[in-house]
Amino acid sequence: MPEPAAPQESAAATVTPVVVVRPAVTVRTLVVSALVVIGLLGLLNLAASVVSLLLIILVAIVFAEGLRPLVNLGAKRMPRPLAIAAVYVGLLTVLAVVITLLVQPIVDEAKSLAQSFPSYQSRIQSTVASLQQSLKLGGSGSPNLGSTLAGGLDTAKNVLLAIGGYIVSTLVNLVLVLVIGFLWLVTAERLKRFVVDLMPLQHQALAADVFREMGLRMGGFLRATAINMLVVGVLTGLACAVIGLPSPVLLGIFAGLTAAIPLVGPFLGIVPPLLLGLTLGPGHTILVVAVLLVVQLLDANLVVPLVMNRVVSLPALAVVMSLLVGGALEGLIGALLAVPVASALQVVFLRVIVPYIQHTQGRDQQAFARAYTPLSPVQGTGPIQGGRRHHPR
Repeated sequence: MPEPAAPQESAAATVTPVVVVRPAVTVRTLVVSALVVIGLLGLLNLAASVVSLLLIILVAIVFAEGLRPLVNLGAKRMPRPLAIAAVYVGLLTVLAVVITLLVQPIVDEAKSLAQSFPSYQSRIQSTVASLQQSLKLGGSGSPNLGSTLAGGLDTAKNVLLAIGGYIVSTLVNLVLVLVIGFLWLVTAERLKRFVVDLMPLQHQALAADVFREMGLRMGGFLRATAINMLVVGVLTGLACAVIGLPSPVLLGIFAGLTAAIPLVGPFLGIVPPLLLGLTLGPGHTILVVAVLLVVQLLDANLVVPLVMNRVVSLPALAVVMSLLVGGALEGLIGALLAVPVASALQVVFLRVIVPYIQHTQGRDQQAFARAYTPLSPVQGTGPIQGGRRHHPR
């Protein structure tokens, strides 16, 4: 008869007590922590200064790329630094002539606008009140649109004064942009050749082509924006003069400047003419709205497709997102630079990143072969020395 099995003893789990060790807070720890915080704050301040400097450099590069076709044209007949200097002298001469012709009308219209500002406020209130009554907008409890617009005019006046001070403060940065742009035009080709020469031989052709297309995109955007600003400013100023609005030169200049801001610029440009149209009565207001809509339609359907869409092929969503990101990072300057920077990044994405991803996934090998064509001594456009292709100047 088998013996009964001995009862199994349950193993008692050994519980290890948890000992919480609190770090000792000493004077040395506090001093080190304070120094770390001060160092981080200093780095953040330095980063803000570096970002401002990088923005100036980026503006200078976009400006220089916009002048590159004129410089290349002049470099065929004279040394390149002399061609750059000639383009600068010509550009500054044109600006000086334009400023000389416009400075007196601008001063006169600004004085007249400042003197007539209180009367304009009262006229706008009466016009809006009559429109409110004739259209039966709202009842006794509805807000007075005239008073609201009058308060908005006071805010607009303060904003315009702030913009004037901002423009004066940016004149110093303008000198830096001109100097850095000159140096970029002189040294950019050698710098690009140096960077391309550091890359593997089979990628040099692609890198050179990407650099070239990025420059074309940024420079083309600047030239297209300048043409668009000129057309919008001239058409708006002429339309305001024909209608009989006060200060047509100022209105045209404001509309031209706001045309540089993608998407929202046209809406900002028509606000001052619309407000001044209210000072002339409801009939003039309707006429102002109709004429400004015609100007914006001509710009959107003729000028923008001809000069802007040919050099910037960004989707509308990409434009909006780039504007939001640029404006959130650096305000107005960031919004102005958002589209050319996004257009240049689009070149890198479509010419480099997309073909590489497709190649790693085994898709569209022909697209990868077109983008990443290895360079051989037969295919190269310059002599091969030391395993590298040396690009001619």
